[in-house]
Amino acid sequence: MLEEEEEKGEKVPLAFLKTVSDFYKESDTVFKEFDTIRDHYSKGADIMEDLKGFRSKRPGIFGLIYDIFHKEVELEDKLERAGIEKEKRDKIIEFKERFSDLADEIDILVLGELGLGG
Repeated sequence: MLEEEEEKGEKVPLAFLKTVSDFYKESDTVFKEFDTIRDHYSKGADIMEDLKGFRSKRPGIFGLIYDIFHKEVELEDKLERAGIEKEKRDKIIEFKERFSDLADEIDILVLGELGLGG
């Protein structure tokens, strides 16, 4: 794995590997928090503060979640190059499928804070 990355000259940042690992280890908690956020959303509540709260507690994981929905090809490439285990990939896919209805809200938050929308 490492030799292949060096040959390609495309190393995956250690911070990314740590974030994927953290996401997997904390997935029960992350899923519960997003279940709560989705519940608020399904009742018509504004979830921006909920998303901001999650991001302030787990900024790296929030970044990964953003990538799950909005940088899918780049994320898949990083997962492949890093040789991320099937269990971790499956957890990412499960998250994406379970919380896909929140993708636009996550995008609005990020773009709004970048001054590009919202």
